[in-house]
Amino acid sequence: MQRLDDRSRMSGDVHVRFCERLEGRFLRATRLVCAFQYARDAERFYKALPKRLEKFNLQVAEGKTNILRFSRFQPGLKNRFCFLSFEFYWDSDTKGKPRLFRRTSRKRLQTAKCNLSEYIRENRHMKTALLLVSLRRKLRGHYNYFGAVGNLAGLYAVQRHVMELLHKWLNRRSGRRSFTWERLKHILTFNPFPTPVCCAKTALTKVWW
Repeated sequence: MQRLDDRSRMSGDVHVRFCERLEGRFLRATRLVCAFQYARDAERFYKALPKRLEKFNLQVAEGKTNILRFSRFQPGLKNRFCFLSFEFYWDSDTKGKPRLFRRTSRKRLQTAKCNLSEYIRENRHMKTALLLVSLRRKLRGHYNYFGAVGNLAGLYAVQRHVMELLHKWLNRRSGRRSFTWERLKHILTFNPFPTPVCCAKTALTKVWW
């Protein structure tokens, strides 16, 4: 779907509005996700949406628009969907109750790793302390956005990737393999990376029926 506003932006928090009628008004957003209790209502909305948008010279991106059954009765990653670089899926929490979880989408996770790889490679000649400060800032920004409940593994995957890249490129910088893992861990004790933390949001601690 095209942007409804050239300057519209979405934060890491997902805003969802439930409506029982087709006349419901939605906030301006870059992407739109609509939830319905009954399949027939979803199908009616799916058919009416393109015609409605045409009145405002907008159109639906058919390749990115579809109807998906997303229910707590069908948990697991098989029925997940992607939205704002997250994969949404149902699963059971530690108490065995159905809960909506988010994790970094596979495409976005790979992009983040590639961007960090390129950054470390291009800036490997910086002083180690300055490079670590810059990487801490990048990791903190990544954690702030993707620190959703159920996504801790994805956060640690990015951190491990950064440490492996540091070990690789700092070794190549010296021209000889003298930068050991022990030395890297010793440096990180004085300049530690931020600890990945999943911050629960009020809207996500409730079961969405």
